[in-house]
Amino acid sequence: MRIIPVFAIFLFIQIKVNGQVIAGRVSDSKTNEPLEYVSIGIIDTNFGTITDSTGYFRFEAKVDGLSIVRISMIGFKPQKFTVQELQDQQNEIKLDEAIIELTEVIVKPTKERKVGPLHPNRFSGWSGWGGQQIKSGFEIGIKLDLGEKPVKVKNLNVLLKRQSFDKSLFRLHIRSIKDTLILDELLTENIMFSISNESGWVEIDLEPYNIILSDKVAVTLEWLDVFGNNPDRAITINKRMSDAYILFKNSKKHFGLYRWGTEAKWIINKKQSPSMYMTIME
Repeated sequence: MRIIPVFAIFLFIQIKVNGQVIAGRVSDSKTNEPLEYVSIGIIDTNFGTITDSTGYFRFEAKVDGLSIVRISMIGFKPQKFTVQELQDQQNEIKLDEAIIELTEVIVKPTKERKVGPLHPNRFSGWSGWGGQQIKSGFEIGIKLDLGEKPVKVKNLNVLLKRQSFDKSLFRLHIRSIKDTLILDELLTENIMFSISNESGWVEIDLEPYNIILSDKVAVTLEWLDVFGNNPDRAITINKRMSDAYILFKNSKKHFGLYRWGTEAKWIINKKQSPSMYMTIME
């Protein structure tokens, strides 16, 4: 029988009860340049964050030492560690670039088609976030059926109810989906864009990225950062006044996707989703 020292048992309990600070820096293994907006999260929990402009990250998690931390970003190979392995707050983590061989698909589009909710009901509510940085890395989105044949994505359109910030920065994710199971990332490069509108429809041009897709996909926006704010736009959210937020109009009878953490479990809402549609060329 293996004897575990009392000190080890005490340390394990302390980590589980009091939480563990996880911190470090992430850089490109080839260039040694810091990587900004890398996702760091404990799998199947809401604990996580993203790196800042210097590649630095820090968060506290109330989990046991064997919980798995996943570090990932589109275009790089993800890495996994246990919480115990990252107890040193001077962690230096280097990510290797992912080499992806793509099968050539030729699409000769002859017409446009819009996929997703175009005319949301004004009583369908809203979804989004409040706060300045505390929700960085959270995602919301929609399930779209693009059809069996490959199509080229022209643009993504999202409907803002309102935002208080001067500008919000997002990263686009497009993943394969089967029933309610969200699977692999289909994008091979980071697509980031900002939204500066206060309200109304916003078009994101995706033609330069030559995105070819088919079948059902999960399209989500990951909230990365905000710039400037307008407290005079304060509104009541969940019976409280909020002066820092971005909200999207919802649409009923569409498949909504939500994740409140960089590695949190997905929440599926089969009755409503954020109002998003794609224009595709087929």
